[in-house]
Amino acid sequence: MNWKKFKKERLFLSYTVMLLPHSQKKPVNFKLPVWVFGALFLGLIVLTGTCLFFAGSRYQLEQVRKEKAQLEQEWEELAVQKQLADQENEALRQEQEIQEQELKELEARTRDARKELEELAKRENVIRQELGLEQEDLEEEAAKEETPDQASAAEGRMVGLSPTGLPVLLAENTMGSRMVWAELDVLQSSLAEKNGRYEGYLNRIEEQEAAAAAEKARKEALRATIVKSAAHYIGNAYVYGGNNPNTGVDCSGFTKYILGNVAGVYLNRTAAEQSHQGRAVPIEEARPGDLVFYSNGSNINHVAIYAGDGQVIHASNERVGITRSNMYYRTPVKVINVLGD
Repeated sequence: MNWKKFKKERLFLSYTVMLLPHSQKKPVNFKLPVWVFGALFLGLIVLTGTCLFFAGSRYQLEQVRKEKAQLEQEWEELAVQKQLADQENEALRQEQEIQEQELKELEARTRDARKELEELAKRENVIRQELGLEQEDLEEEAAKEETPDQASAAEGRMVGLSPTGLPVLLAENTMGSRMVWAELDVLQSSLAEKNGRYEGYLNRIEEQEAAAAAEKARKEALRATIVKSAAHYIGNAYVYGGNNPNTGVDCSGFTKYILGNVAGVYLNRTAAEQSHQGRAVPIEEARPGDLVFYSNGSNINHVAIYAGDGQVIHASNERVGITRSNMYYRTPVKVINVLGD
């Protein structure tokens, strides 16, 4: 079959396409060559392939976005871990610096101890010389007393020692150095004992101070209670010779009742007798709970309880009864502390 025949019979073969409308009109028909159907089919394949390509590309882009987000999250976690590692490294560096500082201090203390041992060894030789004892060759004595293991250990210790450190090493293996160490042990024991006693003294002082502070607080609270109890009876009656502020009381009976019932302090019956009890204090240094005394010019004839802030509480007279007054409503002649603090 030649090309012209194939072209005529196959390529330009036409199909009739008829469109039937719903109306009663005449059907529409037209002819389409077979190559048009081929072109349409090819276009459909190309369109399907293009859609599949773009769909696959979009899926791949979505996967890339997810991987990117995951990588960013892992990067943030790595950054946090790096920050923690940096902090740990800084802490380790500071700890290393502290250890190096401690090591330097220990080396300094070791050098001081070696120097002190050198001086002690020299003092031993001086003492031997003053006593007329034969000077011992420390090096030879050390060689006699050393066992093979000790000699090897000593040789290991001597590595890196300066010539000034050699007498110290030899002195450790002599009887004199042992005596020196014994003396040092005694001194250290004595120092530890003294430190223990010093700590005991400090603890005892602290206990005494704490007890004194507690006692002071208790006395201050007691003084406040005395004033509060006395103020409770303000307005009650004054009765000459009375002993109970609930039924009537005079000045000394009032102070006797309050101090006896609140503080457990026994007071004599009259103001004059109460003025000789306890300890006298300057008037300007009166504290709440102290007794303030007044006189008629020759004898003490009245007593009140100091309430603080320049005020006193007392059984004044039959007209006003138990009241609060200014401390200087009369001239006070004496202030007595009967609480013992």
